[in-house]
Amino acid sequence: MNESVSNKKRRTIAAIYVITFMAAFALSSGLFSNAMPRIIEGYELTFDQASLFSIFQSAGMILATALTVLVVDRLDKNKALGLMFLLMGGFLVCIGMAPPFVLLLVALFLLGTVSGVLDNACAAYISDLFGDERAKYISILHAFFGLGSVLGPVFIGTLFKMGFEWNTAYTTFGLVVVFLALAYFVTMAVIKRPEPAVSGVDEAGVRVKIPYKKIVTSPQMLVLCGMAIFSAATQVFNTWLPTYLNNKDALLYPVSFCSTIMACYSVGMIISRVLNGAILRALSPRKYIITMTFLGALVLGAGLAIDQKLLWPVVSFLLGLLIGAIYTVQIIMACSYFPQFSATAISYAGLASSIGGMLFNALAGQLAQRVSFLSAMCIPVAGMVGTFLLMGLTRRVGSHTEAAGE
Repeated sequence: MNESVSNKKRRTIAAIYVITFMAAFALSSGLFSNAMPRIIEGYELTFDQASLFSIFQSAGMILATALTVLVVDRLDKNKALGLMFLLMGGFLVCIGMAPPFVLLLVALFLLGTVSGVLDNACAAYISDLFGDERAKYISILHAFFGLGSVLGPVFIGTLFKMGFEWNTAYTTFGLVVVFLALAYFVTMAVIKRPEPAVSGVDEAGVRVKIPYKKIVTSPQMLVLCGMAIFSAATQVFNTWLPTYLNNKDALLYPVSFCSTIMACYSVGMIISRVLNGAILRALSPRKYIITMTFLGALVLGAGLAIDQKLLWPVVSFLLGLLIGAIYTVQIIMACSYFPQFSATAISYAGLASSIGGMLFNALAGQLAQRVSFLSAMCIPVAGMVGTFLLMGLTRRVGSHTEAAGE
């Protein structure tokens, strides 16, 4: 072990890299919704064909959840994170090559897989590094996810204005990610990995057996997974809103303006996640989710009903402000239920979220193609109402655990 660098400093350096990984993951995710109108046009796709993109990515995230459940709590998360980040960069470059449609779907599936493992492992590793202070640092981690979400639309929107095509954004950013991954491995080799505050080994140094059945059958986790499925409906807003507006009136809603709308959502998300730690000291996680989903459904419902160009940036910002930290709260709740097996607990909730995302995005594509695009955009409203009702009707489940975890 490198004694010249204290464990506290090593932990800080590792956390900075993990935060960078999370921001980069968010930026890469933010590229897709803004690129989708150009992709649909370039590949001459119908809306139900375009929904396959989100379905394949969600399927990759489901596989990622299985991998996380089975192996991440058994591995050195420090090394696993670096490997997943390196692979993410490679798959971004592959997508940037604009391959044939079928190969593009395969690349998105693989990107979804490594990104899903990265997403779960980032939060789990931060939870391990900082132990009882996890709520504070996971909120910081996810605030930087919000920052990455802002930069994604800005980055690809700027490239569009400069005359580049959508795939240039993927190639360029993929190469940056590969460079950062290599820098991470070099840094960890020099300073050595930090010792976490929480680990999956007992006092004798023997790895503790993961209680999979206890975790998955826990009443708290069952409710949390149900909530994750419903709240995944909000992914339809992030994935489809630029296409919805651009398809309705390309002159009124050019792709660059749609990128601005999504950037407004991400700004709201950042503020939400920065404030999240302080708010959870006053509200339980359950009350937070109940309040924010109720208000979020009202805001998006009003936006869809009024449907004015100048109102959409405001609606998007408010929606990000209200629901932008719900996924963070979901992670905090999972870690507080099973802190010694954080990656496994996060993965079960992540699996539910991926299944919900896949189903709701598939439904959105079908509704947009066969009924109306407006009906597809009502899915996030319905999902927030479902989350509100579920969390409100199951208040007694896990209330003691949640209060203890604040």
